This record gives sequence, C-alpha cells and structure tokens, in this order.
Amino acid sequence: MTSSHSNTVTLESDQIESISYIDGTFVITDGQPYESGPTAKNKGKGVWEITVNCGRKKSDAVAQKFNSLAGGEYHEYAPKGGGGTPDELNFMFGVTVAFSNAAPITLYLAQGSYSSTNNWWIGGQNVINDGKPDLVLISNNLPTQVLRMSGSTSEFVFETLAAGARKAALASAE
Repeated sequence: MTSSHSNTVTLESDQIESISYIDGTFVITDGQPYESGPTAKNKGKGVWEITVNCGRKKSDAVAQKFNSLAGGEYHEYAPKGGGGTPDELNFMFGVTVAFSNAAPITLYLAQGSYSSTNNWWIGGQNVINDGKPDLVLISNNLPTQVLRMSGSTSEFVFETLAAGARKAALASAE
C-alpha cells in the first residue's frame, strides 16, 4: 500500500527574503499519493522549511524531469549522496527564491534516496557545481554575489564567500 509522508527540506541563509512554490512544477512517481504542498515557512534567523505531504517511490521519470529543468550535472548538487546527476527521484518541484540585493531566482528541489535515508537535490541555472557548489546571485543581468553551498541529507546552507574567493567564482561564472 502506498502512503503519504511529511517531507521537509531546509534552506538556510540570512539573505533569503521569500520562497514561493511555482504552480504546476510538482512531479511525482506515477501511482504515489500527493496530499499538499510544497509549502514554505520562515522559521526565523534565516531558516526556511519547505514541506510536502506525499508518497516516496523513486523513478527515472522524475529524475529525467529534474535533470532537464535543472540543467544537468554542472547545475545540480546534493550534499549527501550526490555527485553527477540522480538516476531516480521520488518527487521534484520548483520554487522562486528572493534574496536581498539580487533578482529572484528559480531553484528546483527533489528528493531521492541515499543509503538508508532520503536525500535532497537542488538545481537550476544559478547553481554552479564544478566540484565546489555555489549559488550565483544576479542583479541587472550580472553576477553580483556567490554563496557557497553545503548541507546534509535534508538541508542546504548558503554562505557568503570571502572577497578573494568570490571574485574568482564570479569570474568563472561569466
């Protein structure tokens, strides 16, 4: 029997101003229940939780959609159980994230599995994963800031890079 679960991913940065689900982007493995969400909640101190109530069964169809929308290996990251692109995922969806002093960006979030737990992936054109995963913020069509990404199976942390590292990362993003 298929059942629904509460699935939560956390995004953490003092620069996040808002997160909103992009209607129509939710993709789940055929036959799995979908109850509600994705719903973003500001927990304070730069911590945002996004929760989806749905089933968990991996499929290649969900992974193919995520890989296509996110942009492939160079634009995808999973802190635990990642590397390359996912072969199978449980579900995925898109969100618009507004950061201070930058244009809002589209990010795709997806849940897969790693070892004996579920793990989350993040992707999109602003995600640059060349071995050091970064999120490039844009203003007036130019890269303005780079945030280094880290995290765990269900958390993404975005940290401001030091000035020297930021300049090098911006140069490689152009």
